[in-house]
Amino acid sequence: TKTGVTYATDVKTIFDASCVKCHSGDKPKARLKMDTLEGVLKGTKEGKIVTAGDSASSFIVKAVAHATTEKDSWMPPLKNKAGIQPLTPEQIGLIRAWIDQGAK
Repeated sequence: TKTGVTYATDVKTIFDASCVKCHSGDKPKARLKMDTLEGVLKGTKEGKIVTAGDSASSFIVKAVAHATTEKDSWMPPLKNKAGIQPLTPEQIGLIRAWIDQGAK
């Protein structure tokens, strides 16, 4: 696992490519803004999606790894207008490492 993973150096590019199209601006989906670290850590209208230090219980990991039975929660959605592909195992690993290392 890579060490020293940070939002700015490792995770922002993933979020910019795969998430911010729907999760930014004036009307972000689920009221989740993913174009800033503060927005990601704040979470959605229903609560936090990142539990710093614990990727296994962080909802964002379940969503991008398609590890929830609720397919509506899979991110990015399987059929999205932008044609954004699911995250790769490497990208998911970086997000997990970032969270496990404190989500800085």
